[in-house]
Amino acid sequence: MSSNLSNINLSIIGKPNSGKSTLFNSLVKSNISPVGNKYGLTKTIITDKFSYRNYNFTIIDTPGLRRKSKVSAFNEMERNKEVIKLISNVNIIILLIDSLENITKQDFRLADLSINRHKIIFFLFNKIDLIEDKKKFKLQINKFLKNNYNKSKMINIMFISAKKNIGILNVLNEIIEKNKKVSTKIPKKSLNKFIISLNKKRNFPKIKDIEVKPKYIVQLDNSIPKFKVFINSTKKAPILFQKYFDNIFREYFKLQGIPIIYYFESSKNPFSI
Repeated sequence: MSSNLSNINLSIIGKPNSGKSTLFNSLVKSNISPVGNKYGLTKTIITDKFSYRNYNFTIIDTPGLRRKSKVSAFNEMERNKEVIKLISNVNIIILLIDSLENITKQDFRLADLSINRHKIIFFLFNKIDLIEDKKKFKLQINKFLKNNYNKSKMINIMFISAKKNIGILNVLNEIIEKNKKVSTKIPKKSLNKFIISLNKKRNFPKIKDIEVKPKYIVQLDNSIPKFKVFINSTKKAPILFQKYFDNIFREYFKLQGIPIIYYFESSKNPFSI
């Protein structure tokens, strides 16, 4: 990721006909990317720039990504590979989802690709103007993702209409804020305070009836927040504990919706806290 916070690179990904090109054109305020009812109009990667609040955005519109089982043409397979490679080279991923179709396995696959590459990702539910009971729909989506997607704390969920220009500025403002947060440097004193409060109040997951607890934590890097967490166990930190710790850490420091990397270190002296 760029160290210059005033420059933000983002890419719009998603299934064909989810409205990616309409959103792209709305952001750059020009009809550059082809739009229409025909399936899969965007055949190439299209890049443009725009400015907002003194931030310089580079935005990339991509061809719709389909499941491998649905891809037959060689050119389309090559485009899919190019789009997946592109994910590694931007700050922000906008996963555009058609609200009328709701979220699919393919959307989750694209989200996982982005999260595994430590990207800030936005689930943007497009065409919200066509949903009759918007409040109910938003509540249902948030509840569904919280209960069914174990990476829900790593994503940002918003609702827009690219065609009607609804919610676009809210998304840009949130992108700017999350791009700042990804460079968060947490003072050592605050990290120590977090560990102390955690050990006082929480019931931790157990391994063979022994509670796994964090002993202390240090921040390694802030280009993407990276932390080394030392635990009171000679064994490797179980996945259950890692997820538990991540949820509480994000909640405590208000770091939902950004990538965080943890290195959990076992202790030679597990009884020393």
